[in-house]
Amino acid sequence: MGRDWLFTEEQLVNTPSRKDGVDGAEEGKLRREGVKLIVEIGGGLKLQPNPTLATAAVYFHRFYMFHSFKEFQKHLTALGCLFLAGKVEETPKKCKDIVLIAKEKYPDLYNMKNAIEEVMGIERVLLQTIKFDLHVDHPYTFLLQYQKVFKLDREKKQMILQNAWTFVNDSISTTLCLVWEPEVIAISLIYMALKMTKLDNCDWVDRQPGEQWWDQFVANLTSDMMEDVCHKVLDYYTITRTESR
Repeated sequence: MGRDWLFTEEQLVNTPSRKDGVDGAEEGKLRREGVKLIVEIGGGLKLQPNPTLATAAVYFHRFYMFHSFKEFQKHLTALGCLFLAGKVEETPKKCKDIVLIAKEKYPDLYNMKNAIEEVMGIERVLLQTIKFDLHVDHPYTFLLQYQKVFKLDREKKQMILQNAWTFVNDSISTTLCLVWEPEVIAISLIYMALKMTKLDNCDWVDRQPGEQWWDQFVANLTSDMMEDVCHKVLDYYTITRTESR
């Protein structure tokens, strides 16, 4: 597993936005709002979370590790990320169509006359920021691979996969993609799905004495690491429930 594009907790609390006076809670909210724009506008364009919307979200999170929310407005960055991700994931959408859907869904937010030029401009900044490193691996691929090891009937396997898939969809609103490899996120959210359905004691293929099921996929992964991933997603649910009241 590569460590490219992964950041330490210290780096996460010392982003350009923090140095610009944006506190942690506000930055988290701005990240969630930006990803929500990506998901809702992308959905209006019939784009799927796997892979296009997830790739756009990863670009968005990476962008703000190098730029401040005070310098670049989230709603324009979101469209730039969506525009680039569409091309990278071979689901391209014209910039004018992205802007059209954005204006339909958020007329007050995207009421500028030169929105297309703004989005194309932010795409250029984005490309330079991510150093033209366009490929992104997502947990979805690993979910499909890892869930095959469990000795469960088809219905239970499908339930575990669906729950873990939902958790991964929601995790793109968090900074997990900046801290953990997609393999670790996939294992952790399968682990959470198993626990929530009380299937965490199930057997698995090629079980070895003293080993856990995830040891065959990722070495030295501890339950504390997985709990950290799970809590980030659970915290997201708590925060968004509070915000929606």
